[in-house]
Amino acid sequence: MAPEVADRLKSNPPEMKPSEFMYGEGPFGCSRLCRAIAQHVNRYFKPHQAVGPDDIYFANGCGSICEALGYTIFDEGDVLMISQPNYVGFPHDFGAKSKVNLYHVPLHGIDQFDLSSINQYERALSSATASGIKVRAVMLVNPHNPLGICYPAETLIALMRFCNKHRLHLISDEIYALSIYKPSAAPSESPTPFTSVLSIDYQQYIDPNLLHVMYGLSKDFAASGIRIGCLIVRNPALMDALLAVSQSHWPGIADQMVAIGMLEDVDWVERFRLLNTERLAERSAFARRAFDKKGIPYDGRANAGFFLWIDLRNFLPKVDEDWKKVEGWDSERVLVRRLKARKVILTAGEDQSAEEPGYFRVVFSQREKVLEEGLRRVFEVLDEI
Repeated sequence: MAPEVADRLKSNPPEMKPSEFMYGEGPFGCSRLCRAIAQHVNRYFKPHQAVGPDDIYFANGCGSICEALGYTIFDEGDVLMISQPNYVGFPHDFGAKSKVNLYHVPLHGIDQFDLSSINQYERALSSATASGIKVRAVMLVNPHNPLGICYPAETLIALMRFCNKHRLHLISDEIYALSIYKPSAAPSESPTPFTSVLSIDYQQYIDPNLLHVMYGLSKDFAASGIRIGCLIVRNPALMDALLAVSQSHWPGIADQMVAIGMLEDVDWVERFRLLNTERLAERSAFARRAFDKKGIPYDGRANAGFFLWIDLRNFLPKVDEDWKKVEGWDSERVLVRRLKARKVILTAGEDQSAEEPGYFRVVFSQREKVLEEGLRRVFEVLDEI
């Protein structure tokens, strides 16, 4: 989809006034961008209470949003609770500068999208408290990365209640909100549609000061090079704190003008969304057929994002390059090295805090020929094991 974004910019370049080559309105997003993203969220996230321009904080990408939250929500030594597996970038985004560590919620085979998973959050919190660890917030990624599955409303509500009960912040990363597709061969149960926490009358379940929603242009608009991330905040004290650290997370004025041009063209956004949805469905179907033919299990419930969670436990090598016996995570690392030797990269489960070795995230949002060649190389490696 990146060519479509590039074509739009060629035909509709942003108009830059001389003043916009200066500091603009400041480091936290200009008022026009705030209005444009508010309109976008209100149209597609279906919030129970309309999002206003004053509810939005901007930074140069969602990684910077995470860093800013690390400085403003957490005290030194506090941790962020998150289920397993999870996005590979969070340890860096929260930890590199603001020094916030992740505290994992092991599921032990329990479906993290089911209501029963809340018991695991309770156990993890009790364990942390008993160890003298202060949990300050819970991170929710919906749609999920790397699983590509959406949370049902009842589980979102249960997580809100859990956070409210223990006075924990709930950060909902909804960066894949528009990247929802219909799988060609749906599992026995229909895939769960996307539900934003904003679409729920959440004040019944959680203090609004504790709920924050993250979004950006990187995924839904195939535009990770346009450094725009935002946080929807209805906590005045937190907003003030975020603004106080915004100088180091300033989104460039040129990036803001590009984003404004896209978001204000609502007809183009809808055409782009529909085309993106169509292509995601096609590439997902291509990858699923290839894995089915090869007998490689994957989580077929996925209907969001541009990846599948595949199970390669039966293909883990038993020896390394020096014919020494390996097992567990060492075995997964050997497989990663063999894949890299064939110039193909899958995101390893170890890097995504998987609970056991052998799981990988496969990105399928490439041109069909590229995807076909990549899978061919993966299968060649697996055939040699």
